Amino acid sequence: MNKKEIEQQIVNSHLFQGLNIEEIRKLMEQGLVVHFQKDEVVFYQGSIGSRVYLIIQGGVGIYQEEKEIVQLGEGEIFGEMALLTKQPRSATAKAIKDSSFLVFSETSFEKLLTKKTAVRLLLNIINILCERLRNINQSIRT
Repeated sequence: MNKKEIEQQIVNSHLFQGLNIEEIRKLMEQGLVVHFQKDEVVFYQGSIGSRVYLIIQGGVGIYQEEKEIVQLGEGEIFGEMALLTKQPRSATAKAIKDSSFLVFSETSFEKLLTKKTAVRLLLNIINILCERLRNINQSIRT
């Protein structure tokens, strides 16, 4: 995947909505592209997390005690809860097909946080978490 394709995934990601192209390019400089093969575990439930992942190609399954709770695809993020709360990971993440992720460490993520960018990212994270909670609540009702 080339830089232009990665940039497009960032532009389309809910996490980075509202950022301008300069801010997006700074993000790309801070991130690291990593690859996982199908069925490879990205992280385990209960582990300490210090990275957030943006899916740029492929997908990931999120599992709690061997039960899949959701699948995420290109442009979606995962791992943000442990990064923000400093709590152990609440689930296991595993690649559901050969995948590439743009990964931000806690340190690189903090470097990006000018006041304006931090507010935009935090509002986007709140929206993402609310949407996930709404989906879970709906699935419980049905």
